[in-house]
Amino acid sequence: MIKIGASILSADFGHLKEEIKRAEEAGVDFFHVDMMDGHFVPNISMGIGIAKHVKKLTDLPVDVHLMVENVDLFINEFEEMDYITFHIEAVRFPFRIINKIKNIGAKPIVALNPATPLDEIEYILDEVYAVLVMTVEPGFSGQKFIPVMTKKIRKLKSMIVENGYDTKIFVDGGINVETAPMAVKAGADVLIAASAIFGKEDVKTAVKNLRDSALKALNIKNPENFLNEGINLNSKK
Repeated sequence: MIKIGASILSADFGHLKEEIKRAEEAGVDFFHVDMMDGHFVPNISMGIGIAKHVKKLTDLPVDVHLMVENVDLFINEFEEMDYITFHIEAVRFPFRIINKIKNIGAKPIVALNPATPLDEIEYILDEVYAVLVMTVEPGFSGQKFIPVMTKKIRKLKSMIVENGYDTKIFVDGGINVETAPMAVKAGADVLIAASAIFGKEDVKTAVKNLRDSALKALNIKNPENFLNEGINLNSKK
């Protein structure tokens, strides 16, 4: 089953508790928090406090996406988080980062910007819980999905299958009912959406439509029968 993460980048921060509740009731599988430093990406977003606040507001898993230059400085701040995502472009010693994340009890996810080749993560692919393929240039919500990234997702899926790894593929950037099937057909296991969820007046319908579009891409005729099946987001790598 395809899992859906709700990125709070497009949520109404003045009513964050209500936004989290609406997304939970709509059936999202986890929450995604983008932390940007204005250096690694040209934007500044949520800090440590927001991520911790989201974790207090939900029993669902929470993923912190570190779009920052000094990844190592922040890891110990997120002991209560379920996933910590770091960018391969921002670290010199990825095995150290991965082990540090595992040591605090979180699951490591490595992210790649659109132009970063898969060769950069070849030797850590079996060490991480998942790979996050960015399908837009990171930094801003509401951007358009870069179609050629489906080629990258397919290639990554082949690498995982050929080596017998259990590594998951997350996809983030421009995900909506039109692009979700493209990502899923290419091999995505998990979709992260921001404006396609929180940018809609009816969040429950938005999540259902997004999930249905993804599952129909796999020729699943009755998506509602698969709501409790698929990958376990609480499994340990």
